[in-house]
Amino acid sequence: MSRFPSLSLIEQMDERVQQLDDGFVRLGDEDTPFTLQQGGKSLAQAQQLHSNREKSERKRDEESNEPVTRTISEWREQMLELDFPFIDTIPVIEQRRRAEQVAELALNENIIDTIEQDVAFEDETVRGKYWRGVQLIEIGTDSQDFPGFRAGVVLAHEVGHAFYDMWSPESGIEEQPRLFRTAEEKNQARRLSERLHGPMTETDGPFVDYRKGSDEELAAAVFASRIVEPTAAQRIAPEAVIRLEDIFGKLSENLF
Repeated sequence: MSRFPSLSLIEQMDERVQQLDDGFVRLGDEDTPFTLQQGGKSLAQAQQLHSNREKSERKRDEESNEPVTRTISEWREQMLELDFPFIDTIPVIEQRRRAEQVAELALNENIIDTIEQDVAFEDETVRGKYWRGVQLIEIGTDSQDFPGFRAGVVLAHEVGHAFYDMWSPESGIEEQPRLFRTAEEKNQARRLSERLHGPMTETDGPFVDYRKGSDEELAAAVFASRIVEPTAAQRIAPEAVIRLEDIFGKLSENLF
C-alpha cells in the first residue's frame, strides 16, 4: 500500500518537510527525484541550459536517473553523470507509462483483475491500495504530492504487492521477512523505499512507520523503483534487485 504514515504520524512527517534556500521543498534529508518539489531561480537556469543541448542528448539523459545535485555549476560540468531535479530526470509521464506497461502485463496474466483510478480514499494518507483476495488495485493520487506519491510510482508499487502476493499468497505485511535473505538485501530495499517515499519515521510505542519491518512493503518499493528507474535501482540496490528478479522473474518471463 502506498501512503504517507498514519494520521498519528503526520506531525512527525511534517517536521521532515524542509523549505530549502533555493526554492526547493524536500521530504527528508536526501535529494532524490522523488522527494523534491518546486524549485526557484536555479531550476529556471537549469531548464535553459538543458534546452540548449542537442535534442538527442537531452532525450538520452532523460531516460535514466543519475545522482541528483541542486548546484548548477556542478551539474553543468557533469551533465551525463549528474541530474538536476525535474530537468534531466525521468519525466513523471514516462514513469507512469512504464508503470502502466507492467500493470497491463499483470492484467493479461491474471495477476490482478481490476485497476481503478482516481479513487477517493477515506484515509487521507493513502495514495494506492492492493486488495488481496480480489486482485484489485485502487489508485487515488494528488498532482500536488511529492513525485514519489504520483500515479506512476504508486501504480508500480501496488503491482509489486500483487506479484508478491502471487509469490507468497499466505503472507501479509505483518509477517516475518520471507523474500530478502540477507541484512544487506533488506538495507538496500529500505534505501530504495526511502528514495521513493521519504524517510521512515522513528517513533516509540505502537505507532511505527507502516513500512518498518515489512518485507512485503520493501519488496513493493524495490519493484516500483525497478520499473520506473531501472538503472538507478540497480546502481543503488544491486543485491535486492537481483533477489527480486530471481523471484518475480520466474512468475513472468517478460516482466523485467
